[in-house]
Amino acid sequence: MTLTLGPIGAAMSGLARRSAATFERRRTLRRISRLSDHRLRDIGLERDWDGSILGNGRGI
Repeated sequence: MTLTLGPIGAAMSGLARRSAATFERRRTLRRISRLSDHRLRDIGLERDWDGSILGNGRGI
């Protein structure tokens, strides 16, 4: 007897992928937030007045 989960397995797989992508995004943003303003400008980003990271039109 073979047990296939079908839609439930697909939903769980999708949830796992989204969770992994969210974790990776947070880790990347944490690393980028530690960069100096000069280094951010070099890669096409800038720091807003509240500390958030924004694209400056030259990069991302």
